[in-house]
Amino acid sequence: MDPSILKEVRDLFDRAEQESDPQRKVAQLEDALDLLLEISSSEEGSQLSPSDQSLVRNLRRSNTRRLLSQLVAMRNVQFDVWFGYLSLLIFRLGPEMDALLKEDENLRNAYLAFVRLWGPDAVDVLQNALASSKGEL
Repeated sequence: MDPSILKEVRDLFDRAEQESDPQRKVAQLEDALDLLLEISSSEEGSQLSPSDQSLVRNLRRSNTRRLLSQLVAMRNVQFDVWFGYLSLLIFRLGPEMDALLKEDENLRNAYLAFVRLWGPDAVDVLQNALASSKGEL
């Protein structure tokens, strides 16, 4: 994997973590995930070494953990920002989020508190949309 691309991904994740504005944070996370997707779905991505594939998985997982742990501090976010975070977590980071929520009660509690800001009904809509897009409904 090109070290400069890897540095760019890490820089985007780092800037997102340090960002205090929730809207800019989610945009930077999206950019980092887009770049990771580009890496892994490109022609070069199909030729990633097992260690590079593991690195991509670990970057997704570790940054999902970071994001989930930061949700506790997000108390007064607007609905569109809240919805953006849930969309990111459910659609883009679903497998990582599910695994982490099963493993870590503190992260699960932070997530549930964040969900309760605007209500679980919106989460159900997102999860149903994801399930129907996968043909599970």
